[in-house]
Amino acid sequence: MARRRLEAAIRVGKEIDHQQTTENDLFKGIKTLGMASMEEKMMGVYSLQFSMEGDQLAVGCGNGSIINWSCAKKLHQGRWSRTTGAFSRIPSLQASTLLSAGSNGCISLWDLVTSREVDTVIEAHNEINGLDFCLDGGTYATAGKDLNVRLYCAETNKLLKVYEGSNSLLLDKEELSEFGHGMRIFALRFHPDENNIFVTGGWDNQLKIWDSRTASGVQRSIPGPHICGSGLDIKNGKILTASWVNQDALQLWDLGTGRLETVIPMECDDQTGEYLYCAQFCDGHTVLAGGSGTNNVQAVNFKNYKNLGSVSLSQKSVQALDSTDGGRLFAVGGIGGQVKIGSLQ
Repeated sequence: MARRRLEAAIRVGKEIDHQQTTENDLFKGIKTLGMASMEEKMMGVYSLQFSMEGDQLAVGCGNGSIINWSCAKKLHQGRWSRTTGAFSRIPSLQASTLLSAGSNGCISLWDLVTSREVDTVIEAHNEINGLDFCLDGGTYATAGKDLNVRLYCAETNKLLKVYEGSNSLLLDKEELSEFGHGMRIFALRFHPDENNIFVTGGWDNQLKIWDSRTASGVQRSIPGPHICGSGLDIKNGKILTASWVNQDALQLWDLGTGRLETVIPMECDDQTGEYLYCAQFCDGHTVLAGGSGTNNVQAVNFKNYKNLGSVSLSQKSVQALDSTDGGRLFAVGGIGGQVKIGSLQ
């Protein structure tokens, strides 16, 4: 979320008019700018992350490799790659460092200039699926298979706090809302304007709203979304969720009340369904979302429900998505090993 704040400041510095970025019909469509294909040994794409400036793109692969590309609205030759031994999630990419986490429970800090791993943290017996930084970048949090949420000091990588999960088989329905997750966590996202608030989601069909200043952590639960990827985002007091379900998969929630505000329609085949893995807010009222039912990423205006277009991965499942500059540049990747660069126009 710290990156989103920097992007906003950069756009203000470029004197992009505020009214333009919030109007209903800011974008009219999608344009594909470039494509690259991974070797089969990479085992698909599981994570994508643009740098703060949007000029680099880190790609986390199914075999644990992390590839960093120079990206000037198209993909160029990779600068470096490194194998971590497990599929990689990449939450942070700055000018010269990258922080990754994987299904082996390993959090690694990389020096992009030397391609060296400069620090490592191991979460024993865990598979890390979600990681994000707070607003000021001083803290990051992880979540995954073992149901626990951990907070770390970004400067030292020292563990600050652990919020434990719950046993959903031993709790009744009302108690579930007061405790941590009872099944595997797949997504974690910090609030873009609040340093201590973050949201998680996973297999237990519950969103959890957390406050890191409190002992218990969980402040509210929102039942419904079945999150199986990075299908979680926050903007302007709204939560965007992408669920791995047949229909009504893309939903918009009110962060303050937990109320479902709208179901955002996706174009899909009735036989394959929607089954979304990932989604993000862009500028205006536009969102990007994709998964294994759609086999593409679609841009949709959530106010008038207009579908602005899509980027397909040759009928292969979409598993990863990231955008920068409010959606004017975005990347899509998936199980087939393709990475495509697109732009909201």
